Amino acid sequence: MNGRRKGLPPLAVPGLVLAAVLVAAVVLVRYADGLVSQANSNRAAQEQALSEARLKYSNAGTEKDIITRYLGTYRALQELGFVGGEQRINWVDSLRKANREAGMFGVEYQVGQQAPYPLANEIGGGNLPMKHSVMKLTVPLLHEGDLMRFFRLLAAQRSGVFTLNACQLRRNGGGDPNTLQPRLGAECEVSWITVNEDEKQEGKQ
Repeated sequence: MNGRRKGLPPLAVPGLVLAAVLVAAVVLVRYADGLVSQANSNRAAQEQALSEARLKYSNAGTEKDIITRYLGTYRALQELGFVGGEQRINWVDSLRKANREAGMFGVEYQVGQQAPYPLANEIGGGNLPMKHSVMKLTVPLLHEGDLMRFFRLLAAQRSGVFTLNACQLRRNGGGDPNTLQPRLGAECEVSWITVNEDEKQEGKQ
C-alpha cells in the first residue's frame, strides 16, 4: 500500500488537517472578536460610571455651596413657620395676641383642611410642595382702620406666612353711639401658606 491508508485519497489527510485548522482559526477569531466587544462594553460602562461619579461629585459641591449660602435664610423661614409642618397653635395664639394689642373685641376663627396652594405657579413656587389652610375670621371693629391695624399686628407676630384673600364689612345696627362697642363687623378669609420639605423628599422615593 506504499504507506498510504487504504481507501483514502492521497491528499485526504492534509485536507482534513487544513480544514480543522481553518475551523479552529474561525472559532478563535470569533472568540477574540467577542472578547474585544465585551472589553469595549466594559470600558464604556466604566467610563459612564466614572462620568456619573464626577457629575455627582460636582453637583455635591454645588449643592454644598448653595446650602452654605442660603442656610441662614432657610433657618429663618423655618422659624417663621413657612418651611415645615403647620403651626396652627401658633396661628391661634397670634390671633389672640394681635386682638389684645389692637384693643379689639375678640376674634372668631375657623380653619379648613390643608390643600395645595392654587397660586404656587404664579408666585414662582411651582416646584415646591406649597400648601395652604384657609382660615375664616369674624372680627368686630370699632371703625374701618382697626381691620388693617389688626392684620399688621398679626403679621408682626411672625408665626407664619399668610395672605389676605378677601374681606367683607358690615355695619352693626343699633347700640349707643357714645359707648365703646363694635360698630362694624368684618368677615375675612386668609390663607396660611407652608412648604413641607418632607413631602418633597417622599415624592422623590
